[in-house]
Formats: sequence, structure tokens, C-alpha cells
Amino acid sequence: MKRIYMLLSMLPVGLSAQNFTEIQTGMNNFYYSAADIADIDNNGTLDIVFNGAIDSDGDGNVDTSYNEVYQNHGTSWSGYADLGSDANHLGDIKFIDHNNDGLMDIISTGLSYMDIVNYKHYRFKNTGTGFVKEETLPGKIYGSMEVFDFNHDGKSDYAINGTQYINGVGFRNTLDLYQNTGQNFNQVGNWMEGTQNGSFKIIDLNNDNLLDLVIIGSDVNGGPVSKVYINQAGVLTHAQDLNPLSSGKIDFADFNADGFQDLVIVGKDENDEGYFAVLMNDGTGTLTPQLLDGQDMSDVSISVGDLNNDGYYDFIISGNKDYNAFVNTYIYDVADQKFTQSTATGLSELGGPGLVHLFDFNNDHQLDVLLGGFDWADSEMPSLTKLFQNTSTEVNLKPTPPAQLNLIKNGNRFNFTWSGASDDKTPVNALRYEIKVGSAPGAQDIAKYVVTTPSWFLDLDPSVQNVYWSVKSIDASKVYSDASVQGTLGVKNTSVAEKLLTIYPNPASDKVYIKGEKVSEAELYSMDGKKLDIVLNRDQSIDVSHLTTGIYLLKLKIKNEITTKKLTIK
Repeated sequence: MKRIYMLLSMLPVGLSAQNFTEIQTGMNNFYYSAADIADIDNNGTLDIVFNGAIDSDGDGNVDTSYNEVYQNHGTSWSGYADLGSDANHLGDIKFIDHNNDGLMDIISTGLSYMDIVNYKHYRFKNTGTGFVKEETLPGKIYGSMEVFDFNHDGKSDYAINGTQYINGVGFRNTLDLYQNTGQNFNQVGNWMEGTQNGSFKIIDLNNDNLLDLVIIGSDVNGGPVSKVYINQAGVLTHAQDLNPLSSGKIDFADFNADGFQDLVIVGKDENDEGYFAVLMNDGTGTLTPQLLDGQDMSDVSISVGDLNNDGYYDFIISGNKDYNAFVNTYIYDVADQKFTQSTATGLSELGGPGLVHLFDFNNDHQLDVLLGGFDWADSEMPSLTKLFQNTSTEVNLKPTPPAQLNLIKNGNRFNFTWSGASDDKTPVNALRYEIKVGSAPGAQDIAKYVVTTPSWFLDLDPSVQNVYWSVKSIDASKVYSDASVQGTLGVKNTSVAEKLLTIYPNPASDKVYIKGEKVSEAELYSMDGKKLDIVLNRDQSIDVSHLTTGIYLLKLKIKNEITTKKLTIK
């Protein structure tokens, strides 16, 4: 098949090399590994969980499925919890806060050396001091998992893709959905046609706040599959066929900062030749490839992020090429809107199957590299796990949060929009956002996750009467802003007592008075959700002279009804 490649030019001015130095972590060397990254203990640093296998007796042969969580102390790492005999490899692992308690739980799938037929799928609950297994289910291998909220109820769902063996049926490739009910998960088997040795992403391609699907890999007959499905009113509808790939990986970012998510994709085509492309999104979800030189690439892993601190998303890939391991970085050139292979010094070349992740482990606003895979330079071919620190000294400021929050309720649908965020380098169109929604000030018991658009909606239970919400901006270096001023919406019918309620003076400096119906309880919160000490006096006054200048939320109870008012202290 005739192939036209986009040439990789000499390194132009402005696309500087990236320099890294290895950090000793004491982590196990995982084989056939997958990993996920999140803050499990809410201490402000990112932790890691691994799915894989290890050489437990040091004889040079991998022999034990072993999954472990490592805790980040900022300057050092330690093993936080291993998942015991409930471990697997040749699969995937993800963090998920499935019960919205603010603690990241774990889901995993794959093959255990203890069981070579019945592939396993586990769910673990984060207790705050460790992880406890909640569920053992049939699992998949040679696939992947993604976490998302498909039905917009605020509860994180997930899907597992890959190969599964079923007694009496044989092997099958399916993409199964696990829909979060709040109490458990309902499995939607064969939700979509699945693949083996592939990848999928659940992503809003056309900015309608509905989640779409891109999937690649081999079907059950070994044929290549690469498809785009657009979400139409909750139904994933086939919209585009991409170049068929029998194996490979996908990641996504808004590379050209036009406000729409693009993809980078690598794998093997129908002729078993390497295929490597960036798929640019026209805004409708239609993807157009910019081909890169993927000849002889295999077992590749991908991660996106701003590697050269210019504010635009780049990406890193690792894997095998010409029977050697490689690690390459690709920098987005804003001038010609294409990618240039760049130089990254200090990184080990580890081959696949393995992993690569870009994340900021030491909160210096520079992206570091987690790398795992086979050391082809060693005759014993060990699989290694390594962490590399970005040594750049370039300043990257954290973004500012959105300044304007708007919330409109229509029936049971809450429509959230926000604006006014900015960053010193990342264009506004390329920012991502973490939205947090709770039933009380500062809470996140309704929803908390990352979205790619400055808007979102939730379809909530009719019993939800009030919501409190805030948003953080996220730049291309994965740096989070502070939380925005907290927004609130009381959605119950306004009572006569509440209509007659007056807070004065407002703004206040010394004392504020409540006029109207008798208030039985009063609570005051800062806009970041912190409850403050106040006393409701008999004359329905509150001393606020000890408070600093700012905006606060005053929560009042009147005849068993709760109402919230904004109070400004000058």
C-alpha cells in the first residue's frame, strides 16, 4: 500500500530539547505492566498503582502476578499497599472514586499466574488506610479500561475492552460497560464491538457534552478495526472508519488549541506495517490524519502533555523499532501546526509491551516521565520500571480558575457553564477543567471529574434540592489552578418565609442582622468550603468582625427548610 509520511524536520528554533534525570524509587520492576496515577491520600502529590508481574525469586524469570500502590511523599516513594493474591497482568488498572467519598478506589483486569483460564476483574475500595477487595468478576486480557460518566448522573462508570474466554462459548472480544448505580454496578455486556491488543477512548469529540468513542484493535477473527462512534442522544452511532489497525494505542489532546480534542494513534495496519498519525478534529468529530513515520514500530505506549513548556500539548511514545527499544518525544510546532521529533536526554530506552506516563510527581509544574518495559540492551532482557525527573528550570505558572460560573436547572438537568479562566502559556481553548459538585459547601458527593469543555451537565435525582460547585482549570502541563469561587443553586420552590428574609447590611464589616422569620440555626462557609465559627444571637445578629474581606455563604435553617445567602465582608 502506498504511504505518504509527514517528514520530520530538523529541530526548529523554539522546540528545545527536554532533559531528564533518573530518580531512585525502590519500585518493583514490572513485566507486561499497566499503571494509573492519582492522589490516593489527598496530600497534594500524585501516587501510582501498577498492574503487572514480577520476578519474585530473582532467578531472571517472571513468575508472579503482582499489583501494588506506591505512595508519593514529594521527595521519596514507598509501597503503600499491594493487592495480595488478587493481582493480574496483561491487562489494565485504573483509579476510580466510585462512591464519591473523595478517596480513589481501584479497578483492575487481566490474567493471573494462579489462574490461566478464568481471567479476573477486581474492584477495590479505598478505606483511607488501605484497599479492600469488594468484587471478583470475569475479566479480560490484551485490552484496556477507561473511567467516565456516560449517563451524566455524577457517578463514575467504566468500560473494559479485550479478550475473554467463556466456557462453552470460547474466546470473544467485547467492550463491556459497567454502569454505576451508586450502590453497585450494572454490567452491560457487549456494549460495543470490542477488540484485542487495541485501545479505546471515551471522549467528547464535537463539544456537545455527550461522550463519543474511538476504538482500534483486532476483532475476534483477527481483522483490524478502527472506528469512530458519535453519541446521539445517548446512543453511540458509527460515524467514521479510520485506517484499520490490528494493534496499537491512542491518546488525545487539543493539540492546535482550537477547542476540539485531537488524537494520536499508533499501531499495525492490515499489511502488518507500522501506522503512526495525529488525527486532527474538524470540530464535528471528523478526524483527518497527519501521518508520521511509524515504520517497524510495535508494542508502543503513548502519553500526552506539554513537554517543552510552550503551553501546547506534545506527546511521548515508547516501544520497539527494528528489534530495538526506543523512546521518542514529539513537539507540536505552532508555526506549521505539525509535530517534530525532538531530543530527550537522560531517558532509558525501554521496549514494549510496557508503559509511559507524563505526570508531575514533585509539583514543580514540569512533566516527569514514568517508564516501564524491556531493556533490549541487556542480554537477559529484564523488564524495568523507572521514574525520570524533568530538570527544566523554566517557570510555568499555574492557571487561574474560571471567574464566571453559571448554573441553570431545567427539570432534573443541571447545566453548568463557566468562563474567565486563563494561563500564562496554555491557550484558553486548550484548557481542561475539574468540576466538583456537592450537596453541601465544599462537598463532592455528587460529582468530581475532569472534562475537556467549559460546560457540562448532570441529570440528577429529583430529591437533590441544592448543589454547590466549583471548577479548577488544568493547563497542558497538567497543572491545576486553585478552585474557583464556589457557585450554588437552590432548586426548591422559594417559600414565603424565604422571600421575606433579609440580610443586612450586606456588605458588612462588624455585625450582620437577619430580618424576617425566626432562624433556628446559622452556619457560615468560606468559598472554598471551610466552615467558620459564628454565633447566632437572640436578636438574630451575627458578629462577623473577625472575618477577612471576601465573599461567604450563610446557610440558614427556617422551619426545617435550608436557605443559603451570599454575604460580603468588606
